[in-house]
Amino acid sequence: MGIKDDFTDDEWFLLSSTPAMIGAAMSSAAPSGVIGTVKEMTASMRATVQGLNDYPDSELVTALLEKAENWDEAKEKMQDYKEKAKARLDGAAIKSREELQAHVLADCTAAAKLVDEKCSASDAQNYKEWSVKVANKVAEAAKEGGILGFGGERVSAAESELIVRIETALGAPTGHLLA
Repeated sequence: MGIKDDFTDDEWFLLSSTPAMIGAAMSSAAPSGVIGTVKEMTASMRATVQGLNDYPDSELVTALLEKAENWDEAKEKMQDYKEKAKARLDGAAIKSREELQAHVLADCTAAAKLVDEKCSASDAQNYKEWSVKVANKVAEAAKEGGILGFGGERVSAAESELIVRIETALGAPTGHLLA
């Protein structure tokens, strides 16, 4: 019996999708242009997977990032994830970056409550820190406000504000902004 058995399918999906949704919300926090957006989404994926290296002793994080055993299983998992994510976002009827951010912050609050209730204190803390690291890495990935890569700022005021709101929603210690 693994840690996944302690959660319903919907709860597990919430926990597994929240870091990626944090990345999407951070990417939308301040305009970065096409190249910047690609950099931010790549940073989101890398930071999510980096959880395996950063938290190798976390039963929760390693279970959430468990690899598929073969190509067919990987395709099936990806298709299932895409369908659930689409249904969830369609149901939320998100039409603006503010609505996306509010949705993600609500997910952060719900995910934090779940891990606090169902996981060890260290696993809960690891999940929260991992999620904040995703936000930080996306914020640092591309400059905002510059022209053709010149000028601008590494982390915008809107991104800094959203990171603080994510930390608060997760109940994570504040001040993890890396930039």
